[in-house]
Amino acid sequence: MNLKNYKKEGRKSKAAVFKNQKKIIFENKNIHDPQDYQILIRMEMCGICQYDIKCFSGKQEDSRYASAPGHEGVGIVEVVGDRVKSIKKGNRVATVEFGAFSEFYIADSRKAAKIPEDIDDLEIWIAEPIACIVNALRLAKVEPGDNVVVIGCGYMGLLIIQGLPKEFLPNLVAIDINDYRLSLAKKFGAIYTINSLIDDPVQAVLDIVQGGVDIVIEAAGVTATLDYATKMLKTGGRLCIFGHHANFVKINTGIWHMKGLEVLNTTPFLSKDFGKDLSNAVDLIKRKIFNQKELITNRYKFFDLQKALEETSKNQGENLKAVIINNNFP
Repeated sequence: MNLKNYKKEGRKSKAAVFKNQKKIIFENKNIHDPQDYQILIRMEMCGICQYDIKCFSGKQEDSRYASAPGHEGVGIVEVVGDRVKSIKKGNRVATVEFGAFSEFYIADSRKAAKIPEDIDDLEIWIAEPIACIVNALRLAKVEPGDNVVVIGCGYMGLLIIQGLPKEFLPNLVAIDINDYRLSLAKKFGAIYTINSLIDDPVQAVLDIVQGGVDIVIEAAGVTATLDYATKMLKTGGRLCIFGHHANFVKINTGIWHMKGLEVLNTTPFLSKDFGKDLSNAVDLIKRKIFNQKELITNRYKFFDLQKALEETSKNQGENLKAVIINNNFP
């Protein structure tokens, strides 16, 4: 079914809504004409984020997001607003807009970036997660000669490892509890890998870099990893909290004080211009700095979103990233 047919039938679009805890419904929502800088997008693919899983499961309460979930969309531009200049009808774009778990959705054109139109591997162009990485690495201020640790080698942690300037780092250490993920970290440039279920991660890091490391990027979102990070940093080191800690976290900040640590919350909400981060992300995908081919492990049809979220929330081992494919159009 195409946009013309939707217009004939009352300009409706099927859109997912998180209804109560662990329940997805699809509502018929009106398709509105884009205004000013907006664009109307026919969604082709959308990534499933850990934030989606937490909102779906009830671990994170966000009523605004629950009514318009999905924010890692890729699709075809159907209509552009009057003030949109750089994007045209028919362009394929990656976006950072809420509501992308929908057959059609409206996005701010300033939060969209054009991607190549004649491509087979559409899923590697889901660029919102990489925009988060671009922002985090900019905030982390990694410099030549820094000893760096990445804790958590899930999808986002592995993207961080891909994006780090590895040729300038004397030591890059990856820590996780899954050997397969650690093998990918090694493949993407980690010099050392530590399975924290087998070895004491703090002691293992201090054995590699006596006195502690310069930077730890915490990408696990688990309370214990903040404690590990604090202990393995050198005096004056930098703790970059990238993982999303949805629950209340208790940590001894006195150690942060006595070690003189710089503690950064590297959330995308701290970005000065996330639209620019998205454009940078697309450029870096073009240059093959980031490659998601081995990271997209699960694919689901659009109307199987309930199943996708249920399975993704349970299987966190070697399943790194799931995507929704909207195959309801020719």
